[in-house]
Amino acid sequence: MKSGDGFYRLIYEYYEARIRCGFYVCGDRLPSIQKICGIFRMAPATVRAGLRILEKNGYIKMDARKAALVVYKAESADFRRNAAAYFVPRREGIRDLIQAQRLLIEPLLQAGMRRLSRAEWEVLLQGLSDPGPGSVSMPVQLYILALKALNNGLIINCYWEVIRYIRYPYLTNWEERQRPALDLPGTSRDEIIDLLQRELERITAVAAGQLYAFMEQAAAEYHMENVRPVHFQCNIYSRRPQLRYTLASRLIREMIDQTYPAGSYLPSLPQLAGTYGVGVNTVRRTLELLSRLGLVRSHHGKGTLVCAQPGEIDLGSPELRDSFRLYRESLQFLALTIRPVARCALESAAPEAAAELKQRLSCLKEEERCLCLERVLDFIGVQCPSMFVRECYGMVRQLTAWGYPLELQRRKTGADSGGSAGGGPGLDNGPDSGSGPGPDNGPGPA
Repeated sequence: MKSGDGFYRLIYEYYEARIRCGFYVCGDRLPSIQKICGIFRMAPATVRAGLRILEKNGYIKMDARKAALVVYKAESADFRRNAAAYFVPRREGIRDLIQAQRLLIEPLLQAGMRRLSRAEWEVLLQGLSDPGPGSVSMPVQLYILALKALNNGLIINCYWEVIRYIRYPYLTNWEERQRPALDLPGTSRDEIIDLLQRELERITAVAAGQLYAFMEQAAAEYHMENVRPVHFQCNIYSRRPQLRYTLASRLIREMIDQTYPAGSYLPSLPQLAGTYGVGVNTVRRTLELLSRLGLVRSHHGKGTLVCAQPGEIDLGSPELRDSFRLYRESLQFLALTIRPVARCALESAAPEAAAELKQRLSCLKEEERCLCLERVLDFIGVQCPSMFVRECYGMVRQLTAWGYPLELQRRKTGADSGGSAGGGPGLDNGPDSGSGPGPDNGPGPA
């Protein structure tokens, strides 16, 4: 995860890509701030922040009364070289991502399209029927509006990371400057969705084919056949420093996996810092976070104890609320995508690996244990052939760890009230075999 509201960088990178690749040349003007706000559905302050970085790096000159002026000077050969320097190292990652979009991106699009309100639907149709100059490409317009209808910041975050990496939708208006407005039928939403899906596939196929051809030619032209590849990474942008949240997720997961069982003491701060490659101060802040989750308790002169009896969660903490929001959003991400992703992983896995997963899930079901989701995510992380999917699901797996303290509280409440304390989805207090939760078998209530 990365700190800071990183969405202003989308504005910067969008127009940087267009300027460096020749879509805008010296003397052109960018769209107005108001127009850019409408294109990206972002606030004026976010747009201005992105434009200020463009100005700082010598691409544009801003004027309070006029749209920003492009001042970057380059020859046509420079534009091609700039594009090669960006795309060639990412050619395998881009190819993988485009091939895998049916597993992650398309299910999210379809879900979002069906949740659009009437007003949002009219905005979408207007934008597609009358694309103005400087608009983003049709696929990006469609995805921005549809995914926002899901009301899930994590999904929007993930989609922008995809666009930041592949970048070619930034440039597809090469052929769309003369693209006629879509002739959208007015009969039903389902028919329009079907038409848009076909148009999306057409645009993607054309743009991807051109991009693949360019990357192969440029690799030979600029002697970049053996360039070091740049792989896709899915960062989560937050207004809070995220390193300790990432470390907290790892420690929670290792409590689940019994690396740090209930009733044991964690290693010392310097030892944890060395193990996880972070500073001692980061470890200290992480343990404070885990303490507010009720998972650990510090004892002066002894160290940090993994609680057998979970303490109360500090639900008044804005930091914890942000983390639990991401946890909730990760579950929606899984609900919308896990079926095609799991099917792909099963079809790609060796028969013995698929049989082992089936056996493990059957055992967990018989024992009424709650690690089924964990085991499926582990399986996908190893067996899914798409690096893009594995990266996104690795991010989601990290976030699902934040459900663990909530599950402990639910069990504690159930036990205190004499009700059922059965496990929730994807959470457990011990490995796949052995007795149930307790002070000797995992960090959970005795």
